[in-house]
Amino acid sequence: MNNSKFYKLLFLEIIALSLICAYFIIDSSDIYKWYVGNTTFAKQSLNCDLHKSACEVLLEDGSSIVLSIYPKNIPLMKSLKFSVKTKGINLNKLQLKLYATNMNMGLTQATLKKIKPNLYEGYATLASCIQGGMIWNANIIANEPQKSLGATFEFKTK
Repeated sequence: MNNSKFYKLLFLEIIALSLICAYFIIDSSDIYKWYVGNTTFAKQSLNCDLHKSACEVLLEDGSSIVLSIYPKNIPLMKSLKFSVKTKGINLNKLQLKLYATNMNMGLTQATLKKIKPNLYEGYATLASCIQGGMIWNANIIANEPQKSLGATFEFKTK
């Protein structure tokens, strides 16, 4: 009878240890991506210039994301305010991912927090480059429970 109790306890310990290892090995965002699938991105119109005005992107589900960057001259190595207005999206936060397209400047990530319904704000800083004339993408990602949608905005810096 003691053998039976020993094996039951050993089995439970192995399961507990496996769950603890899985917790540290598996990233929860990977599980989410596996469940939801890849993010579907829509791109801004080429006619829109974030230096002059806000730009809007219509997503595949009919919702929209409007991005404004302040200050409008979009300086490098200074804190930038990213303001997003949405239609059809009601989340507590959105993700912002910034990266240069013509040179590897790394990935800058920020969280855009809900200020009020349909308005999100966050701050990020763009890295400086001696080459100049950088082309940047700002990806706004809305991770909803059943899908992940995103908008890509392109802008240039001097």
